[in-house]
Formats: sequence, structure tokens, C-alpha cells
Amino acid sequence: MARRYTTQKACAHCGTSNADASLQCQKCETLQPLPPTVDYYEVLGMPRDSVPRQGWQVDLGTLKSQWRRALALTHPDRLVHKPEKEQHVGAHQSAILNKAYETIRHPLSRVVYLLERQGVEATPEGTSMTDPAFLMQVMELQEALEEAEEQSAVEQVDAVNQSYLREVLSQLDEAFATTPLDTERVQKLAIQLRYWTNIDKAIRECQPGKRPELFH
Repeated sequence: MARRYTTQKACAHCGTSNADASLQCQKCETLQPLPPTVDYYEVLGMPRDSVPRQGWQVDLGTLKSQWRRALALTHPDRLVHKPEKEQHVGAHQSAILNKAYETIRHPLSRVVYLLERQGVEATPEGTSMTDPAFLMQVMELQEALEEAEEQSAVEQVDAVNQSYLREVLSQLDEAFATTPLDTERVQKLAIQLRYWTNIDKAIRECQPGKRPELFH
């Protein structure tokens, strides 16, 4: 079961107890410092147990709305007449909210984060993909992109890569539907997703006839 970070903190202004992920005191509405370990889902008002498939199946529209709602509390214009200390807290909150939003918004960083909250490294030191068929797919796609001289060739590579991305995301949907979570399976899928995501990034930056920068 995913861990929930619901420990309490006391408001420095009025002493009221608030959840660690609270942005402001429930009594006096003073902005509250966020701990380094704050859960990104909690701080955006989307507890993982309220998000389908153990936090994986995120509605991006809801995520964006929650992020904007939370950021409104920390906007500099709202804090202009607040004490300097609270303004600093607001700036720190904004940084965490932005990082939380970007982490959850993108599938690769989301799966890495969800594994980390389970105490599992997505790509442990020394981990490499050893599936020959998968590695062949990666190498063939990389070579096709490197050899692409025309935009049409790049688009063909993109079409194939998008099909691979859809497939691994579908497999992650299935994996996160299983309880308890098979973290070893998710870890392997995360590595595959990293490869296809890196190729996707290279495609977006590719200029036909110029050798692309491929990341591994």
C-alpha cells in the first residue's frame, strides 16, 4: 500500500496543528513551511489513494486546476503586505508546487516518483536493459533517426516511436491496476519508458540531415 504522509505540524503563528502538506493554517490562514519530504500529490490536494491506479492514472485537467488553485495562495501580489518571513515561505511553496506539477504531469517522472514513494529506485545504479528484442528495437529506431535526411523520414521514426510509447504506457496502466504493486515489473517498464521518451525528445529537437543528440 502506498504510504501517506499525514504527520502534523504546528502553526508558528497561532499554534494550530495542520497536516504537513497544508499550504496555510486552517485557523489563521498563515502560509505554512513545507517539509522536504512532502508528498507531491498531497500538496496539490490530490491524495494518491484518490487517484485511480495507485496515483498513476492522473487526469491532467484536474491536475492543472489543482496546481493553479494552490499557486494562487502563494502569488506575490497576495503576499505583498505579509511579513517578509511569510513571503519567503510563499516563494518556497511555489517552487515545490511547480516541481510537484511537472513531476506528476509527465509519465516518466511520475512513474519514477511513484516508485520512489514505494522505496524503490526506478533505475538503480548499474541497471541496464538486457532484453535483446527490446534493445534491437531501440538501436533500429536510433539508427533510423540518425540517418534521416528528410522531414518525412523523421516523421516515420516518430510514428513508430509513438506506437512504442503507447504500448509501454498501456502496460503501465495494467501494472498499476494490480494490488499489491509489482514494483519489479513497473521498474522494468520505467526503463523502457525512459528509452522511448529520450528518443521522443531527440525527435522533437531533430533537424533532418543533422546528427541528433540521443540520450540513454
